[in-house]
Amino acid sequence: MRLNRDVLISAIITYQDSFFKLLDHIDTHDGSLEFPESLYLNIFNNEICNHTDDSNIHAFLNISSLIENGVFIHNDKNTGLITIERVIVDLLRFLDIKRAKELTHFDFNHLRKRTFNIVSDIEVLDPESQDYQDAMIAFNQLMSETHSKIKENVNGLTAQVEAIAKTYKSYDEGSKKVSVVDLHKKVTTLYERYVLPCYEFINPEMEMVNTMSFSKSVEFLINYHSKLNSGLSGTAISIQFRKTAITSYYKDISLLARKLERFSNHLERDRNYFLAIESAFSKLMDNIIPLRHGKQRYKYLSPNNEIFTNFTIFDGLAHHKLKFSAKLNWNKETTNLRFKEYLTCINQSDINTKNNNLKPYIPRKSISQERQVLITKLLFKIEIPKVTKDLHLFIYNYLRLSIKSFSLADVLFGLEVLIPMVDDNRMTSSFKIKQLRDGGFFINYIKIELNEELANV
Repeated sequence: MRLNRDVLISAIITYQDSFFKLLDHIDTHDGSLEFPESLYLNIFNNEICNHTDDSNIHAFLNISSLIENGVFIHNDKNTGLITIERVIVDLLRFLDIKRAKELTHFDFNHLRKRTFNIVSDIEVLDPESQDYQDAMIAFNQLMSETHSKIKENVNGLTAQVEAIAKTYKSYDEGSKKVSVVDLHKKVTTLYERYVLPCYEFINPEMEMVNTMSFSKSVEFLINYHSKLNSGLSGTAISIQFRKTAITSYYKDISLLARKLERFSNHLERDRNYFLAIESAFSKLMDNIIPLRHGKQRYKYLSPNNEIFTNFTIFDGLAHHKLKFSAKLNWNKETTNLRFKEYLTCINQSDINTKNNNLKPYIPRKSISQERQVLITKLLFKIEIPKVTKDLHLFIYNYLRLSIKSFSLADVLFGLEVLIPMVDDNRMTSSFKIKQLRDGGFFINYIKIELNEELANV
């Protein structure tokens, strides 16, 4: 039965949760748009048919109808596999951002090569020829495709980083359900396999040997058209707008990269602690095994046991105890009275409470546009120091003296303005928590330092 495709798509959207299972099967296997015919039959019979008595839905979404209308493509019947149309997969990924397919290094390299090849072809074509016009159409289509993929990729990665942030918060609060090893592996995989390739692809400063990055290829085509028309032509301006639309996601992906780097650094430290404890416990258990002989003697670990040679933390403890034992030798009859007197003295003492009214600063809304413009102009005029030990404090001191009605919100917006002006390789983070105060509020932050020399990339 032939149907209008809008009818089929409407039915698929209505039962999208069932079709998501096909998508999950594709993602957990080799990535080809195939799935067993039995999988869909099971979904159709047990989910779609059980949730509706609408005979139209049964007729629309049965496997024969979907094959006849081009939603499914029946492979060789001997394989028992069915291929789903690509546009339906893209629609399902668009409906659920969490199932958006992340782009890998291979995907970005493929986009880069296609861009480089089209730009190279355009350079040698006659601008008055039809081949040139066709090549420019292909280039514009590729730029639109790249923009769409980058946008969806950044949105998908943002959702994944937010999910990891929630998991990390649970771990940081002491949840036993979160494994530091598994969480560290998940963070590392997300950063190295998906975030870093996207970060490098749209990095406007990315340099490559014997070829050109995506940004450099597009920039080359812009310059080519500018020289071709003895000035910045409409074509060059149009290409520049398209390039800016794509590279504007550089800031978003760099924020995700820095957040994952912070998670990774903290988890790496905790993971090393965990592995060290696990290793020490395993060695301790190995030394206990020979003592399980069932005899009365030599069944306890002795101070001379080999296992204790690795635990230097207890070295000197016996000497320390002998030296300070007099301070711990309290009189049983008078100790309780002395402690109660000491507690009474504390309760009657005046305690400095000048910081007790401090509250953490929580931005309720963005500062006004006029103030944003003022802060931006001030920071664009300032000479960024070659070296500074605390970027937050630098902005804090500068803005506090430069604008009226200063608040911590100005510092946070100032960071948004200043950080993109600084090369990422100059910035290093310290894990020491610092604090800025203003009035009755404070913010805690991880110190960012600026170095004069760029680190090797």
